[in-house]
Amino acid sequence: MGAIIDTLDEYQFVERLMKIRPENFSPKAARNLFYWYEDLSEGIGENIEFDPISICIEWSEYENHKEALEQMGLESIDELYERTVVLPVEEGTEKILVQEY
Repeated sequence: MGAIIDTLDEYQFVERLMKIRPENFSPKAARNLFYWYEDLSEGIGENIEFDPISICIEWSEYENHKEALEQMGLESIDELYERTVVLPVEEGTEKILVQEY
């Protein structure tokens, strides 16, 4: 079965994600997700399909670790980092992206 591939740069990824699901991520968080998926693609040696709905199900943006722990029902930051991927959103803030598990 064939496929049509559209390679997205950072701007296109952020623009499309924000257009389709503007409530899910800040633009900075969306940029960080672009780089995370780009690194993942390079690491596994395969293209990754842009699926904004899947991305929104797989990731959540939180104001801080406390909010993430409360939402996920976890006891400690160590437990959060042991269970999943946590990415900082923006230097100088406490915002984080958490990959749901």
